[in-house]
Amino acid sequence: MNRLFGGGKNKGPSATNLQAQKSKQIESLRKVGAVEIIRDVEYRVIFHQGSASLTILINLPSQFPSEKPVITVQPAVTHPWVDSQMKVVGCPNINNFSMHSDLGQAVQAVLEEFKKTPPAIVPQHYILGFNNPTIGSAVTPSQPPLASYPGQPSYPFPGSQPHVVPPPLPPRRAPALGAAGEMGSESSALGSFSVPNILSEFPALKDMKLYELQELMEDEDKITEMVQKVPDLVKFVQKRESLSSECVQLAKANLSKKPEIECLKETVIKKNAELDQLQADFENLCEHHLTLSDQFHPSHIQTNLKVAVMEADEESEKIAEQFLDQEMDVDEFMRSFLDKRTLCHLRRAKEEKLNQIIMSQGLHF
Repeated sequence: MNRLFGGGKNKGPSATNLQAQKSKQIESLRKVGAVEIIRDVEYRVIFHQGSASLTILINLPSQFPSEKPVITVQPAVTHPWVDSQMKVVGCPNINNFSMHSDLGQAVQAVLEEFKKTPPAIVPQHYILGFNNPTIGSAVTPSQPPLASYPGQPSYPFPGSQPHVVPPPLPPRRAPALGAAGEMGSESSALGSFSVPNILSEFPALKDMKLYELQELMEDEDKITEMVQKVPDLVKFVQKRESLSSECVQLAKANLSKKPEIECLKETVIKKNAELDQLQADFENLCEHHLTLSDQFHPSHIQTNLKVAVMEADEESEKIAEQFLDQEMDVDEFMRSFLDKRTLCHLRRAKEEKLNQIIMSQGLHF
């Protein structure tokens, strides 16, 4: 009753209600295929855009759903709904989020917007350009928005920052052959790929004149011949030939073992059949063993002895009745009666002795 009319402690029910609403909101994320990263804190949805994939991260604050969630996009993209921090700030379902909103529908609205207006992935050199003071200084706020979004509003969304798109880098000019010595300084920009020093690999170029270099550029056969004499390329070709030869030898060795493997396979099949037969024989012998064990169990033998004692006693009683009815003479009575009574007492003695053995050894079940 206190809960119905607001009595009692206030913190317990509100916390329980907040947790229930939070669980309900998290459950709604299942509809959009969200994957849990950190329980009750962070979830992930993968959005496929052609050959590329975008990761949409849903971060839930500690007071969620009283506080609205934070949705970010990876990698860096440009879109009317996404600010420079890659946060989704243009979705009305997120901006107007409340405790009674549906988080799954809000994320679905973001996905539908991305399907309707696919975001443009920012190239890597654009991102690096923001950290370059020279490139960053060339960006002015008066730069117009991207032409790929004609419907983009000229005013920023609430809480967002104006989009600043760096200008494209100027195309890199092909270095002249005379400046070949400077190409070694650019090899660090290629990551793990090492570019050879042109002058050390092709020393004949240093003494060539301009028209000779021009003729060389126009003669692809000579260029190919020069490249094929590079030591690293020669080593690569030799290594490739060696690996190819090893693969051929390994394939031949594998094929040579095929008859042996087929023979072993047949042997294994025969052994499996023999095993199945032995297993069937073993199960039959186990059943026979159980039958014999039940038949010769001490308690079973004791029961048979009791029945035999009763049968001998009944037969002796019948002989006595026949004698009283004068159906047999005295000699026949004495012989038959004494035999039956002796058999009856002998069986009773065996039954009593077996009973003592059973009781002493604890074999009675």
